[in-house]
Amino acid sequence: MQLVGGILACCFLLPQVAVAGTIMDASIAKRDGVYHVSIDARIKAPLHVVVRSITDYDNLAAINPSIEESQVLQALGPDKYRVRSVIKVCILIYCKWVQHVQDLEQQDEKTIVGITVPAGSDLRSGKAHWRFADSGKYTEMYFTQRFEPDFWVPPVIGLWMIKRTLVSEVRLTAKNIEKMARENR
Repeated sequence: MQLVGGILACCFLLPQVAVAGTIMDASIAKRDGVYHVSIDARIKAPLHVVVRSITDYDNLAAINPSIEESQVLQALGPDKYRVRSVIKVCILIYCKWVQHVQDLEQQDEKTIVGITVPAGSDLRSGKAHWRFADSGKYTEMYFTQRFEPDFWVPPVIGLWMIKRTLVSEVRLTAKNIEKMARENR
């Protein structure tokens, strides 16, 4: 879930009841031009399926159609890759295609860390962290990200609107991963 390189990946305003593909908690804040996102989600799929889907960097559009393009640019190590993605972000009538280059490292079977590479990105900086926990039929996903856009964000787009869009993206991604898990049984 290179769920956004920048402004993708959050939920609605309040935590919801715990069911499959559910956002358990989500928050977003902005300080000094830097966005801070936190999302906890429950995905009804085994841990290995969730991690495999999120680390299939050349095929991220399969789990999130807002990611219009993704590709591994370079292998930096056995579990570390430089990945470029193009994400279509729309909030109300404002749409932006965000280019994001990240160095993504799968540190172990339950942790992925991504560092934004400003060259080639529409972000000045960023760091993302995915942590997963196996809880039987479900995988708990804890995602945090901070990022600084290198483009103008219209002032009429409030944090609540960004949060709503991000949550919708994560929910859609979770549902697509769940669908893939059912199809590959």
